[in-house]
Amino acid sequence: MDQKIIFFDIDGTLFMPDIGVPKSTIVAIEKLLENNHIPVLSTGRANALIPQSLIDIGFKGIIAAAGADVTFENKVIHQVVEGTEAAKKMGDLLYEGNLAYILEGPEYIYYDRKQALKIDEYVDNAIKDLGMERFKPIDEGDVVYNKISSRINEDSVIHPLIKEKYEIIHHSKIDVIELVPKGYNKAVGIKKMIEYLGIDRKNTYAFGDSNNDIEMLDYVEHGVAMGNAYPEILERAKYKTKSIYEDGIYYGLKELGLL
Repeated sequence: MDQKIIFFDIDGTLFMPDIGVPKSTIVAIEKLLENNHIPVLSTGRANALIPQSLIDIGFKGIIAAAGADVTFENKVIHQVVEGTEAAKKMGDLLYEGNLAYILEGPEYIYYDRKQALKIDEYVDNAIKDLGMERFKPIDEGDVVYNKISSRINEDSVIHPLIKEKYEIIHHSKIDVIELVPKGYNKAVGIKKMIEYLGIDRKNTYAFGDSNNDIEMLDYVEHGVAMGNAYPEILERAKYKTKSIYEDGIYYGLKELGLL
């Protein structure tokens, strides 16, 4: 069998806060490696928000920040970052628009002290997984970030300059938007990785559940929607599997003949 590369979203696909990563998923990743296939994380999270324990399951590469940060075996293939000046400018615009936010980077997550309580649950869960050492106040030292996550409400206003600079991903199940550098999505990251590795697109697979997975599932040869995916994802995906609560990753990989 030709070597295949399989891209996995994290939240809602590999991981759920109430159950963590299912044991069956860990077994599935181990079997992929035994069969000489390449499992890769493909997530909206920036690298700083990815727990090492998840990577250590056996993922060879990471597409982070929804395509803006691509690494394979710890080597950076492609990376888009902004610095301190851009962070201050965007932070001011978000604050004025009543958008509580965090900046997500390759090494750290930056938060605005003025809004710390407004991003409570989102950040609390991350701190629980990662510890405080990856979190920094935005006004302490240099800032290096790939993307922005923001809590949105009915009073929020997105400034035109933000719309001009970022792709805005709305998550219909939660009150969070992701701001990703213009022109980037998970499919862009996948293209860069398979070109780097010399893998034919016909040997690409992906599993996802959310709005930021649309381009990824459309781009790969075998795009699989989780059973717990958003309705719009289930409608357009080429393949469907069971939900994360029903061992969907293991079941889907088995059905595709990869295990």
